Amino acid sequence: MGECGRASGGVRADLLPYQCVFSGPPSEIGFHIPHPLEGSPEIGCWPLAKAGPAVEAYRAVLDRVDAGLRYDLGELIEALDGWASEWHEGEGAWWWAVDGSIFFSITG
Repeated sequence: MGECGRASGGVRADLLPYQCVFSGPPSEIGFHIPHPLEGSPEIGCWPLAKAGPAVEAYRAVLDRVDAGLRYDLGELIEALDGWASEWHEGEGAWWWAVDGSIFFSITG
């Protein structure tokens, strides 16, 4: 994959957190959720199918990330790892879906 497909540190561009953290609600939701008047969307959505690969990629580059960001990245890794593990272990359960997502709210 060329440089355009990679971000600083070697994480694939499609696994970078900004596109999920500030994504707003998914288009599949059948009703309007307004965005805040100022700033970025407070709602994010992370596809569970990308959570495991993101955890692996972030762990691989954690020692190359700016020291001031390592704690936060570590927290994101642990949260995604927990959700991804539960999703993988739950395959076949009544609640499991191949297109499962993590929804969260970002309130400063």
